[in-house]
Amino acid sequence: HWEVRKLKTIGVYRNGLTYSPEDLCEDSKGTLVLRSSNIKNGKLILGDNVYVKSNIPEALIVQKGDILICSRNGSKELIGKNAIINENVNASFGAFMMIFRCNYPEYMYYILNSHIFNYYLGSFFTSTINQLTGKNFGDMDIVFCPKKKEQDLIVEYLDKKCSEIDSAISDKEQLIEKLTEYKKSLIYECVTGKRKVIE
Repeated sequence: HWEVRKLKTIGVYRNGLTYSPEDLCEDSKGTLVLRSSNIKNGKLILGDNVYVKSNIPEALIVQKGDILICSRNGSKELIGKNAIINENVNASFGAFMMIFRCNYPEYMYYILNSHIFNYYLGSFFTSTINQLTGKNFGDMDIVFCPKKKEQDLIVEYLDKKCSEIDSAISDKEQLIEKLTEYKKSLIYECVTGKRKVIE
């Protein structure tokens, strides 16, 4: 009962807000504009924020459940980087970003964090710019499970397993930091004579 579907048959998508340096303002006087720097490890991070003071169309205001996608970047590895907006936030999104809105955000988030963008790389990269256009995005074929109950089971399983993997990665990163610091200390002690080296 699974299907092959184009993304344009599953939800709507649009590119973000174009603004000029003159539109930038302090956070208390404007609207937050989400950019690629607001996505880290598949999560929305509200740091390194930019605010603008301009009239923003309703269609460019994000909603809870939207998937924020990096659609244009100097680094092709960042194209397709995405995060689900799982909280109410008063924000728009920049011109180098795209929003995908559908009835199955958690399930589609996992699809978009699979190898799908790697598979389609050649179709939207050129020699001059790396960008994912709306047409390219909408024409992507995916394997789609139409049954909501089955989608929920898949999401529940992946939430659990991915959390375990993220925890393991975090533990290893902390160990690497400690070993790196130890390495620097060892080098310092040896080259400054604080540690005696015997043949």
